Amino acid sequence: MHIRKKALFAAGLLAGAAALTGCTMISKPMTSPTPMAAQQRTPAPATAEPSPQATADADVNEPEALELLVGGEAAEEGAIVEDGELLLPLAQTAQKLGWKVGGEQTEEETQTKCVITLEKDDSRITVAWTVSDNTARNISWQKDGLLIPVDTRITTLGDIVYVPAAFFEEATGVSVVQKQTNVIVSTPKPVDTPKMMQDSSGENG
Repeated sequence: MHIRKKALFAAGLLAGAAALTGCTMISKPMTSPTPMAAQQRTPAPATAEPSPQATADADVNEPEALELLVGGEAAEEGAIVEDGELLLPLAQTAQKLGWKVGGEQTEEETQTKCVITLEKDDSRITVAWTVSDNTARNISWQKDGLLIPVDTRITTLGDIVYVPAAFFEEATGVSVVQKQTNVIVSTPKPVDTPKMMQDSSGENG
């Protein structure tokens, strides 16, 4: 079997996920309509106006976009709500939180294996999946070798890879608050460490 590896994007690149060329063929994992199904739809005549029902269906399938604020700063790529679930752009959200982003893809005969790594201090998060027939399969994510207890889901729009907001809450300890027009991602405030009791005169003991 011929296997070829190549770098996906340089670590620290703000739009790192945009280089996931081999991993962006998917839209909705496991539930995406196949190209065959799309071809089976009978197109309306070119001169016909779209029906209200067709317009409504298009609106249902279009993810809702929300402004994304990470640590008080606006992110280039917004959050989306798809099928009632809040999703955040993986690479850009991580970078805004101070994580170094890297990854690679391995192309085989029938599938593409994709891996994105996030590194910060001594922690390492790995997001891995395979793409076959335009569908994400075998999705897994770990932090320091332990599974992150969040239902696995990956969605791509264009070149941007999205994961559930719960992934960041569980893996990085941030708080994610969804409002009407935006999503706010904030890091927890550091807990003050109690000072050691000292004599008011400065003498210890």
